[in-house]
Amino acid sequence: MKMIVNKDKCPQDHKCPAMRVCPKGAIAQKDIYSLPEIDETLCILCGKCMKFCPKGAFETIS
Repeated sequence: MKMIVNKDKCPQDHKCPAMRVCPKGAIAQKDIYSLPEIDETLCILCGKCMKFCPKGAFETIS
């Protein structure tokens, strides 16, 4: 299982606020107009980003 950011749900027009809630710092953006990326080596699948994102852009896949 891994966490992804659904590009169709993410507006990609601002700094991703979910980066603040990740306890492991696994979410990063190259710039404020890019899709956030999740570092699989850091992500612990806690789901905080999923609960926090109002667009529902964070999803888990197997």
